[in-house]
Amino acid sequence: MARRHRLNRIRKLSVMDDYTPLPHQKAFHQSDAKYRAMVSGVGAGKTLMGSKEVIKWTQLYPGSLFVIGRLTAKALRETTQKRFFEICPNYLIDDFNKTEAKLWLKTPKSGVYSEILFMHLDEPGPLGSLDISGFWIDEAHEPDGEEVPVTTFQMLMARLRHEVGPHRGFITSNSGGKDWIWNYFFDPKKIARDKELLRRYVDGEIAVKPATFWSVNVPTSANPFLPEGYVEQLKANNPEHWVKRFLDGSFDVFEGQIFPEFDDSEFSYELPVLERHTYRDHEVEISPFWRKERGFDFGVTAPTATIYGAVAEIDGVEHLFIYDEYYQANAEIELVAKDIKQKGFDYVYADPSTQYKGADKRTPADLYMSEGIVLLPSTNNEDTFFTLLHRYLRQNTIHINKDRCPNLINEIKSAAWDSSTVKGTVGREKPRKDLAHPDHARDALKYLMLGLGAFEGQNALNPVTPGNPVETRQGQDFNDHPSYYEDEDNDCWEDLMKGNEYYGII
Repeated sequence: MARRHRLNRIRKLSVMDDYTPLPHQKAFHQSDAKYRAMVSGVGAGKTLMGSKEVIKWTQLYPGSLFVIGRLTAKALRETTQKRFFEICPNYLIDDFNKTEAKLWLKTPKSGVYSEILFMHLDEPGPLGSLDISGFWIDEAHEPDGEEVPVTTFQMLMARLRHEVGPHRGFITSNSGGKDWIWNYFFDPKKIARDKELLRRYVDGEIAVKPATFWSVNVPTSANPFLPEGYVEQLKANNPEHWVKRFLDGSFDVFEGQIFPEFDDSEFSYELPVLERHTYRDHEVEISPFWRKERGFDFGVTAPTATIYGAVAEIDGVEHLFIYDEYYQANAEIELVAKDIKQKGFDYVYADPSTQYKGADKRTPADLYMSEGIVLLPSTNNEDTFFTLLHRYLRQNTIHINKDRCPNLINEIKSAAWDSSTVKGTVGREKPRKDLAHPDHARDALKYLMLGLGAFEGQNALNPVTPGNPVETRQGQDFNDHPSYYEDEDNDCWEDLMKGNEYYGII
């Protein structure tokens, strides 16, 4: 066992022997869940709590092996690892190999040491040969928008098979929106499923106890020991979306968010309906005289989505009310068509690719036509849709039924730019949306909005660029805009209208 860096080579900045955990820290330490996550604002005590928990584990399980990790080696070395050495008592440290970033801690069992590996977690590969006792992922979602891949978390869970326990892991992080951490630890549907599985285990219906997940979301203000005025100064000197993410720990605000102005908070319900982005059932009566339209996104294994909307002119201003949605994975065409017809329609605006023939020589449009529904090809112009939706949101002229359209609301809130294209680390001419988040209902809204003829007689709109204001382009015809000829499927609208024969698809 190489020991090139002795104790006197380690710079010790402080020793924190006294530790009285705050209520949220105490709840974390006392949880017996196999996996835990704490998502919080800055300064809520995540790193102190995480360090103390790992130190506790090393003493309770002599001879154990733990991984402490962060996305990049630089961030790990300069923050989490540095802070851990500030917190860990000197008398526990036996040796530290700086080259291998491996620490040996003394344990109550004489001559037996517990080991800690400090590892960067940007990919799961290096973890494949490890058998570990436990792990801690710190700042799983970095402030700049980069995140530890979910595959790394999955690999760490798979490597919990060291001969010494406790075989547990936890995550500490700022909010990264509704990412994989939210999906694993905070999604109400998953929490309900976990509770049901535990009930079935207790009742003897299943033989193996399922993994348990525990989570807590904590604002910065939960730490009463921060310097006086710390929170107030941050609130005063930073924009609202920063405050929501880094002080409140909100899952609805994150780096690279495409529609940060969208608001479905409870606070918004104090405003009149026409000043909100969302409304509740029975707050708006959809008049039979309003123009009704619908958008459709076709899916096979992915969800099929239909969005239903109504257009009304109120005090000379056109408002769009989205009053219902259909959203179903592995949806049967007959049932989708039935839902559309029951709402009184026989056509929908759809993805233009629904006109392409599949392996059975039939197009999705053919299949729906046989059920009495016409799929009218809309356009797939993502730039124009994003810009138009920004305009609707900023002018408060779109109103979505919160009770009946949960998937559409979640997909607007989770829409994000691909961080690599925003930062320029990939050679692209323009930013692209992050494909990790679902967008089926949002695409259906796109086909609805772009199928409305909203640009007839109006100026064209600039493509949306992250961080830039949305403005109209003066004196330019819509059809001359370069983005008019682009879509996410790389199919030009004019070529599409030439039919399948143009592509050699017969």
